[in-house]
Amino acid sequence: MPLEAIAINSLDAPLIQKPAREHELAERLQALYDTDDKHPNGAEVLGIVEQGFKRGQCLYVGMFNDKPIAAVGCFDDGQTDAKRLQYLTVHPENRNRAIDAKFIKLVYDAEVKKGVRQFVPVDSDIHHIMSEYDLLSIKN
Repeated sequence: MPLEAIAINSLDAPLIQKPAREHELAERLQALYDTDDKHPNGAEVLGIVEQGFKRGQCLYVGMFNDKPIAAVGCFDDGQTDAKRLQYLTVHPENRNRAIDAKFIKLVYDAEVKKGVRQFVPVDSDIHHIMSEYDLLSIKN
C-alpha cells in the first residue's frame, strides 16, 4: 500500500482499519511527535492541532500499511489565501529516506485540488522541501 496523505479534523478519525484500542490514532500521533526533537512534545503539538480543528484547520496524516508514519499541520490564518504548513514529523525509521518530501508533495497536491494557490512553510525542513521542489506557489 503506498503512502497516503489524509486530512483529518479530529484525532478520533477512523484512519486505522482495526484499532487495538480506543484513541489509538491520537496515541500514535503523540508518540510520533514525542520522537521528534524539532517540536514541542506530542501532547503540546496535538493540543495546538486540536485548537486548530475548532477553527476549521486540519492535520494531514501520512498513512502507510495502516499506520501513521508522518504528520503535518495545515493552517489557515483567515486573512490570506495561503496555507501555513507546520509541525512536520516523520517516523524515526523513515527519516532520511525522502518520505518527508513525498509526504509534503502529497499534501501540496491535495490542497491545490481544494484551490489553495500559495503556501507558507513555517518549519525550516518544510521550507527546504518546498523551495527545492518549487512548491511555494502555483504557477498560472
